[in-house]
Amino acid sequence: MTHCTQRWEESLIKIKRISANLFLLLTIVAHAHGQSKPCPTPFHYGNNAAAGRFTVVNGIRIYYETYGSGPPLLLIHGNGGSIWGMRCQISHFSRSYRVIVADSRGHGKSDDGSGPLKYEQMADDLAALLDEIHLNSTGVIGQSDGAILALLLAIRHPAKVSKIIANSPKFWPDPTAVADWNFPLLRQHLDHAKAMIARGDHSQDWTRMKRWDELMLNEPHIPLSELCRIQVPVLISGADDDVIKPEHLLAIYGNLPHAQLSIMPGATHSLNQDQYERYNTMADRFLTAPFTRPTTRQEVEQELQSAPPQ
Repeated sequence: MTHCTQRWEESLIKIKRISANLFLLLTIVAHAHGQSKPCPTPFHYGNNAAAGRFTVVNGIRIYYETYGSGPPLLLIHGNGGSIWGMRCQISHFSRSYRVIVADSRGHGKSDDGSGPLKYEQMADDLAALLDEIHLNSTGVIGQSDGAILALLLAIRHPAKVSKIIANSPKFWPDPTAVADWNFPLLRQHLDHAKAMIARGDHSQDWTRMKRWDELMLNEPHIPLSELCRIQVPVLISGADDDVIKPEHLLAIYGNLPHAQLSIMPGATHSLNQDQYERYNTMADRFLTAPFTRPTTRQEVEQELQSAPPQ
């Protein structure tokens, strides 16, 4: 039995106990004031000729943009999105970082490639992009599917990553990881895309949409034991009304050697946009502060040791 397996089995009971009380805790602390206005965007990110360029990696053209200067920071958008989906993070982090943000394979201005989309291939594309721009190591912020790619990048190309913020990743595509209501909606959308392709409709890129839906419905299949390969600090984050189930985020967190966990109250899966101020502040602190993982047990033991005798 590996150390990682032992750790997971030991933490499973804790995870079940935590998840049983998690929704009660979030109900108490959640607030509904939320942000209703979009974040300020001085540029049309994703369509900025001054910042954008193409490069060829793994046989396809990848489009990417860079902003700012300072330590490197790679931003990775979610399924069906593009560079524009990370606009709230580009605007914020480009003030103090050299931000690199790309359209993933089959998204935005990047090429589709052949065959079905695979998260592993998309992560390898990002590693090749980092090679092309001569970056040996970078911080990474990934949103949704981008969070999956961020973790796979660290698993498959560990030298490329220094810190990770992974918002709402999933490691397998079933109801133990994702909200039940999501699957019939995706299947309905997939069936519609197939029907429009069959009709020869060109009002939208139905072929791309079909590939996006199939990716979410069929992938990924990542064993939790793979997380032991990630030796850099990781922040696993999510929302109290996320499409990713909190117990799944807890399982991922519980199997990372150096991780912190955040469940943002009063937020949804799109918290990086809808709650961008809180999200960016949390991400900024994680990126800049030295990593620590204090335990409540240590605090209680210290308090008991320092308590005066009765």
